[in-house]
Amino acid sequence: DGNLVRHDESNNGSNNNNRNNNNGNDSSNSDSYGVDPHIVKILRAANVEIDEELASQLPTWRDITSQYGDKPIIRGLETCQPYRDAVPASHRMIGPAGLFNTGTNLLFELMKTNCDIKEARAMNREPRKNGMRWQVPWGKHNPPSTHRLKNVAKAWGKGINQEEFMPVVLIKDPYHWMGSQCRHKYTTFWGHDEQHCPNLIRWRVAERDEPSEVRVKFALNMETYESLLDMWNAWNSEWEEQTFPALH
Repeated sequence: DGNLVRHDESNNGSNNNNRNNNNGNDSSNSDSYGVDPHIVKILRAANVEIDEELASQLPTWRDITSQYGDKPIIRGLETCQPYRDAVPASHRMIGPAGLFNTGTNLLFELMKTNCDIKEARAMNREPRKNGMRWQVPWGKHNPPSTHRLKNVAKAWGKGINQEEFMPVVLIKDPYHWMGSQCRHKYTTFWGHDEQHCPNLIRWRVAERDEPSEVRVKFALNMETYESLLDMWNAWNSEWEEQTFPALH
């Protein structure tokens, strides 16, 4: 439970584009349409079939690594051992948390398929009895400081000891996250439309720069933020302040 994310960190610097230049020496190139081997490995592990149309839409490996680096950034690994020491193996549970539009459902599917706490089978909790749960028991989108030990999520929350739960928190970069919010706002409310989004500064106020206030309905309260970017900063910063074991 301290090694939830596996990733191929090898990169010799020669594969800077999806279209590799191996002069036909790679026999797999014919069915991957020239997509970089790093990306091919990730997609095939996720059972995604590569066709010519998909290949033309994919970013290059250089594009990906220039934004995010060549390996995942995981904070909180030092809390794994204290978690193991404090929680008996059969009681351990792991599940995602994160803002809206950060990929929490995908993370659960990956964990459900690839991770297993064998001792958790004795508790007979999850459909696969493997300790991997759909969300943190206080609700995956709720801020931890106001909801952990105070709220019980309607889905997968009842009867769960929240102090025995290990969250895995997803953080999506703010630029692409705001684009996702423009498409699917969930319970986030702020002034915007298709032509003005994310609308960090109110476009209808011409004489001064005025942030576009955001209100968010969480399970126990309505929270107000100065802007969509302030919401991203404040929500994710809360996890830096928590003292219980968590990966983020």
